[in-house]
Amino acid sequence: MNTLLISVAAHLVKEEVVPLIDLIQKRTLADTKALALDSAHRVAFHRGLGNPLHQSSTVWKKYVDRDTIEYFSKVAYAKSNIAITANGADSAAVSKWVGEFFSGAPAAAPGDGPAIESQQTKYHGGEERIANTSGNTIVLAFPGSSSSTGAFYKPEIQVLASLLGGASSIKWSPGFSLLSKAIAGQSGVSVETKSDIYSDAGLLTVAITGSAKDVTGAAYKAVETIKKVAAGEISAEDFSKAVAQAKFKELEHGQNIWGSLELTGAGLIHGGKAYQLDETAQKIGSVTQDQLKKVGCPCF
Repeated sequence: MNTLLISVAAHLVKEEVVPLIDLIQKRTLADTKALALDSAHRVAFHRGLGNPLHQSSTVWKKYVDRDTIEYFSKVAYAKSNIAITANGADSAAVSKWVGEFFSGAPAAAPGDGPAIESQQTKYHGGEERIANTSGNTIVLAFPGSSSSTGAFYKPEIQVLASLLGGASSIKWSPGFSLLSKAIAGQSGVSVETKSDIYSDAGLLTVAITGSAKDVTGAAYKAVETIKKVAAGEISAEDFSKAVAQAKFKELEHGQNIWGSLELTGAGLIHGGKAYQLDETAQKIGSVTQDQLKKVGCPCF
């Protein structure tokens, strides 16, 4: 039986896994925004969170084979790396199915090979330029916040992401965010600010995509805007709107069953802490303008 399973695994890797990764690679090479965001993480963190989410080179084929995938599955799917979360489910039914499907999982990862790294993520920073004929994207990235269940949670980062913004959520209107107003009139460029959260770190990114001329102009405006935030040159109205929007987004995501289950599961695995929606929303609502100034751009 073991021989048969290994033979099937080899067949799947060669005829299904590798061709699928090749297709993803081609799609990624044509998406300058995805490449730039991967690059921003690589420059910011180097390893761990700096490993590419989308493979854009063929180097990976040297390391991906049946034995590597099989070993990684034993390391990744040990009981120490698994959290079971449920919402509105019968506890007896959950226990039954968990016992049936996870009883055979190893209690810990095997010690005869490389383990999954668990060192605290370190921010490095830097710059990288990538030549690409598919388009133009600039990503400005700064140290962000961990998830709310992590030890490095900074609710002010979520408020800053809402304050900077970019793409308007209001049809036919530039919106209230600082970057949407800064690039108003530039129809050939799009801007998106996002707070990417992880277990022990985060990255705040401002992605600017469009024609070369428009991207360059928008990037200068974005830097000027971030400098103004760091200097405290924002109105009380804009700040209040940003806090309200950040809090609303958190409540909206947390009330989604899948969102809250995912955050709870990740929190239990990485720190033994379940996600608390009300507590997180309260922290966001308590952010002050002074907190925002301190994270408003330590790099400029």
